[in-house]
Amino acid sequence: MEQITKSTRLIKRVQQRMALAVWGQKIFIYFCITLGVYLALMLFSRFSGYLTDWFTLPSLGVVAVGTIVLSIILFRKPDNEQAARLIDQNQKTKDLFLTVTMLEEAIGNYKPLVIQDAEQQAVKIQPAQVVPFVWARRFAICCSAGLALFLLLEYTPQFDPFGKVQAAEVEQEKVKEFQNTKKATKARLAELKNKDDGDSDEESKEVKLAVENLKSDFRKMVPGKKLENAETLAAHQKSLGSQWRKRAEENMKSMMMKTDQAQKFGGMSKEEGMQKWSKELQEGSTQSLMKEMEELKEKLQRLQKETDPVKREQLKNEIQKKMKEMESFAREQTNSKAMAAALKRAMKQMQMAQSKGIPQEEALREAMQSMDLAKMELKEIAQSAKDLKKLEEALSTLSKAKKANDKSGLDGEMCENCLTLEDYEDLYARLMGDGQGEGTGGEGQGGGGKVDEEDTGDKGFKTEKSKSAITAGKVLLSFKTKGLSDRGEARKDYKKLFTELNQGMSEAIMQEQIPPGYHEGIKKYFNSLEKKTEENATGK
Repeated sequence: MEQITKSTRLIKRVQQRMALAVWGQKIFIYFCITLGVYLALMLFSRFSGYLTDWFTLPSLGVVAVGTIVLSIILFRKPDNEQAARLIDQNQKTKDLFLTVTMLEEAIGNYKPLVIQDAEQQAVKIQPAQVVPFVWARRFAICCSAGLALFLLLEYTPQFDPFGKVQAAEVEQEKVKEFQNTKKATKARLAELKNKDDGDSDEESKEVKLAVENLKSDFRKMVPGKKLENAETLAAHQKSLGSQWRKRAEENMKSMMMKTDQAQKFGGMSKEEGMQKWSKELQEGSTQSLMKEMEELKEKLQRLQKETDPVKREQLKNEIQKKMKEMESFAREQTNSKAMAAALKRAMKQMQMAQSKGIPQEEALREAMQSMDLAKMELKEIAQSAKDLKKLEEALSTLSKAKKANDKSGLDGEMCENCLTLEDYEDLYARLMGDGQGEGTGGEGQGGGGKVDEEDTGDKGFKTEKSKSAITAGKVLLSFKTKGLSDRGEARKDYKKLFTELNQGMSEAIMQEQIPPGYHEGIKKYFNSLEKKTEENATGK
């Protein structure tokens, strides 16, 4: 059999072009179908409020992907006979090339003639003439339709006749808020874990180092060099005072001020549990609060496993009530925004367990994680209380050291056997003569008794009135009348004003950040005024 390479090559090339042309045609058809379905569903979503989550800008990719997938699945490649028939139709060769595809099965002596004619014709025929690619019009239609779909998707208003859109937005906001709470809790936990605040039973390393440096300089005091000693002590006082103010500003100042006012003036009445928490925190202990938090975690675990709806609701109410109480304590009593925020997040996460878009187990697990964060924040507060207590002790000792230095000078060799701040404080108290004296003849605290005095002679005293205001406010209006006042009213008003003055004094001590070494002297002065007022009133 003679060679028919040219005819065969022509048929193959036409077959390939036919396949591409058919596939392009199918793509256009399936694109129109997919776009029509997408457009119909999108309009249904816009006008009904259903399926709103489906139709976002990235969802346009569904049209392209669907078109390609359908065109590949439903594509059928043309065979040799179809390609040969197309050549014959286009070039009007009267089934010449179709006959070439059937020569192997044909019977007769005409084969050489057919091959000869086909080879001669194949040289003259170009595949592009048989199957031209006409794509520009269809491509333009696809681009225009895609642009129109994009504009409809972006600018068609969303209607909500059944309230579905609003409900979906609320759920999306809850999910977004839940994710934000997770990130905030995780970030804060990592921050606290990386923070080095010392051991749980001791002050922080920063405070411990400052106290050790102070004791070291106490042992370096040189007798006869009062000025140099005073400069060293002043530097320590500035450093310790700065650390004290920093911790007082962070979270402990408000708690200590409120508790002090509640105890001395009856300004606040707290529940027994909260009073106990405040008292323990001031001592640096977290035993009661930690116990409460552990019980809350156990209840959260029970809530996660509970299946009875009635018991679940009851348990949830108990947990929310206790969390709210702790959050209020953290916010109002300790002024710890971080601990209050952790407890508030735990409450929110527990409530989010009812949302459709948030798995219940995940929400409760995150609530327990927030409780763990609250426990760590509580340890931070207790650590601050320990630091404040230690700093106050150091400042008090430092105050006595300055007085002792001003009086008789300091000698570091006298401090060699001192180990704690109490040892140094006792030493400086003895140097100032604060020990028990024999009476009025020597230094120190007297043993009592009346000292003989000479009442005659001019002492140079002047009777004057202070022109300073004794009230803490501004007088807007007053009337002056002559006459006798009601019995007891003046005393009652004076006592009220004195109480307000005392309260203002306590607030001023904390707000002005007066170092602890001066607190007792100020308080004793005002207490002595109150005592004298009561004695004068009783005498009258």
